[in-house]
Amino acid sequence: MFITKKRTYEQHHNENPSFYQYSAPINKHHKQIKENINTDICVVGGGLTGLSAALNLSNSGYTVTIIEANQIGSGASGRNGGQLGIGMRKDQFYLEKKFGNEKAKMFWFIGLEAVQEVIDIINNYKIDCAIKPGVLHVGNTKNDYKYFLKEIDHMQKYYDYNDFEYLDEKMIKEEIHSERYFSGLLLKDCYHLNPLKLTYGLMNACLEKGVKIYQNSPASKIIDNSNKISIKVNSYEIKTKKVIVCCNGYLDNLLGSVRSYFMPINNYIIATEPLGDEYAKKLIKRNVAVSDSRFMIDYFRFSEDYRLLFGGPETITANFVKDAKKFVLKRMLKVFPELNDVKIDFAWGGTLAISINRMPQFGTLMKNNLYYAHGYSGHGLAMSVMGGKLIAEKILEKNNKFDLFSSINHFKIPGGDLLRRPIYSTAIIYYRILDYISRL
Repeated sequence: MFITKKRTYEQHHNENPSFYQYSAPINKHHKQIKENINTDICVVGGGLTGLSAALNLSNSGYTVTIIEANQIGSGASGRNGGQLGIGMRKDQFYLEKKFGNEKAKMFWFIGLEAVQEVIDIINNYKIDCAIKPGVLHVGNTKNDYKYFLKEIDHMQKYYDYNDFEYLDEKMIKEEIHSERYFSGLLLKDCYHLNPLKLTYGLMNACLEKGVKIYQNSPASKIIDNSNKISIKVNSYEIKTKKVIVCCNGYLDNLLGSVRSYFMPINNYIIATEPLGDEYAKKLIKRNVAVSDSRFMIDYFRFSEDYRLLFGGPETITANFVKDAKKFVLKRMLKVFPELNDVKIDFAWGGTLAISINRMPQFGTLMKNNLYYAHGYSGHGLAMSVMGGKLIAEKILEKNNKFDLFSSINHFKIPGGDLLRRPIYSTAIIYYRILDYISRL
């Protein structure tokens, strides 16, 4: 098996720093691969999934090497909205209909475990990532309250889950200082945090466990030899028993046709100047993270220094928009028009992988010696960490949770490299129209 990789990550070269890069400790680990290497496990991709897998496997005695094409956390792991949510990207109603009640419950409890796994890592390795409790789903239409109440009843009755708090129209306007929302559902056991600080914390934990990490070391080829896998990195070679590929939206052609089962899309976030504790409480009373009920969602929260971080708009093009600040600002002002004169200090984008059914994509290649996990579909902060753990547990033969995800039948996006983006773009336009109609 012979595969060549293009380089989506290069779009981050020479860009302005994100708020997370500004706020996080400087990454002082600059080691680049400059020799041939033999290792038990090679992880391709230095994001949360790769770091989590490496940490779990190194704790079990494996020698592990991570290679990252750019910098640790330079992809979606260090660029996202920072919302640590439970469950999958799809709700339990969908999962029950699609997979049956038994599997739906397994997905649910893995989702709960995923959040707890992140909390345990933060506590065990003393990672300062500005974690705060609460994620609030807000209703954009007057009828969204029906869904919220239905979900509360269903989750209490069939999952014994009681950590919801419902907010009616009066309560949501007291909670969020905006006229845009009509109801809300607060998940009290979800959190928000600085994802790059979390990623760096995982990196430091890996280094302490003896994991070798190489940055600016892109994999160009993965070759399946008879007894070992060979990975080409510039003019050097890594020989390994097993390889774990965790590139998500930056995968490109590294695994051949695997990339046809998700669409890499670009999402954007802006960060205001610091607004102060009191003004932040005026806008978001309990300092929770917020996401809305549309297909093309807005999401926002306050940073540790009380900047409003606001994200949501997406593009399907291969490259980022030229002016991310302008692109996001108009959406922020629809929610908070009073911020019209507030300075925007940071604007950035990132690439994520969206699957058709919005479920993560796990799988194996090369006679079960290559493992991959990606396609978290915008709900990956907890599940990306969990994905790394599940890969490690599969290799260690601890359980079959990995198989639950690898058994999902994913749809291939038709059209090949030429037509895949136009086809997906057409579908996105359709859902944008539905979002618009729902506001009428």
